[in-house]
Amino acid sequence: MFNIHSTEILLILIIALIIIGPERLPTAVKTAGLWIGRFRRSFYKVKAEIERELNTDEIRRQLHNESVLAQIDEAKAKVESVAEETETSVNKLVNSENFDPGASKVTDEQSSEEKSLQEEIQEVSDEVEEVTREIYSSGKNPRLAENEPTEEVKQDDSVS
Repeated sequence: MFNIHSTEILLILIIALIIIGPERLPTAVKTAGLWIGRFRRSFYKVKAEIERELNTDEIRRQLHNESVLAQIDEAKAKVESVAEETETSVNKLVNSENFDPGASKVTDEQSSEEKSLQEEIQEVSDEVEEVTREIYSSGKNPRLAENEPTEEVKQDDSVS
């Protein structure tokens, strides 16, 4: 730890024997040993406390990441369900006997409906990305972030 060699320790002991004397040397070594022991114990206590705190921060970070992943998975599931609904409606339209590939009013309405669904899918995916960026950039505790509704959620709740 201190990179002291045996010759240096021997030199220190000889100087201590000369300065302190042979009568008080055992008492001085005992006192020095007690102080070194106290120092080591306090050092290891501080070290253990710091490691415990660092582990707590790591666990907090992991919980935050898990909550973010859960939110992303929820948004992904919503987007996939909307995409599946859109795909089934398009397939039904294409496979129906009354399918007119020309530009009729019904086809225009359905294509505009399909475009609006695609726009909704794009909006939802944009919102997912925005929420992900907000969560990662805010540095908040995920449990607190889940309890605090955003402005968009407050507006959506007031509209409903």
